[in-house]
Amino acid sequence: MQIEARIQKIMDEQVVSDRFRKREFVVQTKEQYPQTLCFEFTQDKTSVLNNFQVGQEVNVEFNIRGREWTPPQGGDTRYYTTLQAWRMNAVEGAGPGPSDLPPQGQPFEAPTGGSDVLDDDLPF
Repeated sequence: MQIEARIQKIMDEQVVSDRFRKREFVVQTKEQYPQTLCFEFTQDKTSVLNNFQVGQEVNVEFNIRGREWTPPQGGDTRYYTTLQAWRMNAVEGAGPGPSDLPPQGQPFEAPTGGSDVLDDDLPF
């Protein structure tokens, strides 16, 4: 499956066991009624998220994984669903904003170099 969305949050990698690691990220869909969804990359794919940042529009290709679990000491069976991403690409022409803005949390500095930077034909 595939979905286009904007990254809302990227979490740190979690080492679940010596043989399994995952990294989750949250996106918001671009629909009439936006949905907030949590995806995960697993194993060697966790590094894919190093190439993305919050606010970026992406295409996520993923599989839906489901499983059931019954506690060993008995009890009700529970069912879990996971959205497991396997590929993610930036949406062409979209990004977190203009590239001349400083990184989030950094102060903005006005361009220097001459008065022509601030001269324009606008009447206001």
